[in-house]
Amino acid sequence: MNIDKVKAHYRERETEIEKRLEQFRALKDENDYRLFIELVFVILTSQTEAQKAWKATEELDEKNLLMEGNKGQIAEILRRNGVKYEENKASYIIQNRGKLSQPTLSNPTKELKLKEKIDGENLDKSRKWIVENIQGIGWKGASHFLRNIGYGNSFAIVSTHIVDLMHELDVIEKAEIPDNEEDYREMEEKLQNFSEKIGVEIKSLDLVLWSMKTGQVFK
Repeated sequence: MNIDKVKAHYRERETEIEKRLEQFRALKDENDYRLFIELVFVILTSQTEAQKAWKATEELDEKNLLMEGNKGQIAEILRRNGVKYEENKASYIIQNRGKLSQPTLSNPTKELKLKEKIDGENLDKSRKWIVENIQGIGWKGASHFLRNIGYGNSFAIVSTHIVDLMHELDVIEKAEIPDNEEDYREMEEKLQNFSEKIGVEIKSLDLVLWSMKTGQVFK
């Protein structure tokens, strides 16, 4: 792996990557439930392949279990689709849908209120709110979620895969996943500088590197 290979692969897959990003941007106009689907997907990707996480998310949606399912029903579908830590993640889904459906002064209904938590003028604040209030989501997950719904174009998705490749490319000294806000922001700045250096936008970087590894431009 070297920088020239990353640049070449980006040029080769640029059109496909841009189409995927356009799909993400289109989600800005979707309703709260559609965004909740993406939030669940990101929660499920922790320690699990993205394709398996998405397949499980789709099945939960099709069976109306994202909003109505109990822990056992949700965990069974996660288990069947190969999602790791299915019991914990089923609990996260239930806790998050409950928290996001709490009545507020501005919206006293018991419907999802995810969109109102995302401030397009202050996405850094929105990301921090997600980290502090959504179960099963850390800095990487919050960045991933916002990018996947068309926001957070300056955020880095610092996954294990990205960290390993950045270490291989000598962008970072140690292949260590940041475990707090300060370390995450420090790593994010290094990745932003790297993206600028090679001419690949930060919102595309994980898609490029994942495509190099798997041959797929996913999410």
